[in-house]
Amino acid sequence: MMTDILLCPACPADLPAILDLNRLAFGGEAEAELVEALLADPAAAPLVNLVLFQGDILRAHVLLSRGWLDEVADGPALSWLAPLAVHPERQGRGLGQALTHAASAMAAEMGQALIFLMGHPGFYPKCGYVPAGAHGFTTPHPLPDGAQPAWMVRELQRGALSHWSGRVRASEPLERPELWGS
Repeated sequence: MMTDILLCPACPADLPAILDLNRLAFGGEAEAELVEALLADPAAAPLVNLVLFQGDILRAHVLLSRGWLDEVADGPALSWLAPLAVHPERQGRGLGQALTHAASAMAAEMGQALIFLMGHPGFYPKCGYVPAGAHGFTTPHPLPDGAQPAWMVRELQRGALSHWSGRVRASEPLERPELWGS
């Protein structure tokens, strides 16, 4: 049961709790470092930075940053969803879905056409994501064997999936080869 839920844009004072949550949710430093790098990178131009509190405790966080299609001068407005962190004790209770849907709605209101991510293929299709490779989109770096199902996209503007394709790019923090198994 979700009671006393507050979903709102993150503020600078939330950053320490966001970093701690990412460490806890992912069991290491990589995602916390990614959040810090994306928030500091003007090329990432974070579009959506949402937090979800239960009472006064941060339970979930999502970040959407700017992306683009390689070698497409007048391409669609697109975003990267990375990372989405939910407190381990609250996973499987709808918080991640609520945050993902809220972030998608905000991105759509901003005119974003597509959102890309690398994520769990058992979770993200519940939030409207489909395989990106099947629509002609490729990742910034080659994926290791078996990772293709994690490469997904959500269409926010009708027709964007059939109109566009190509190599999807991101700011430097999201293009680090180690994030792609390279």
